[in-house]
Amino acid sequence: MTLDARIPEGPIEEKWEKARFDLRLVNPANKRRFTVIVVGTGLAGASAAATLAELGYNVKAFTFHDSPRR
Repeated sequence: MTLDARIPEGPIEEKWEKARFDLRLVNPANKRRFTVIVVGTGLAGASAAATLAELGYNVKAFTFHDSPRR
């Protein structure tokens, strides 16, 4: 299995502009076809998961705690 990072070609100063214009938008009718995975449910991860779920996306949130809760 190989991972495709989809890094745009060209100088680093222009990569974001190129990526922004090449991105395809998701049709509102197709939002349930995509599953968004949020890794980490801290403040930012939980907020992102909740917001995406409210927008109609299928969201899976994962977190890992390396120490037991007190």
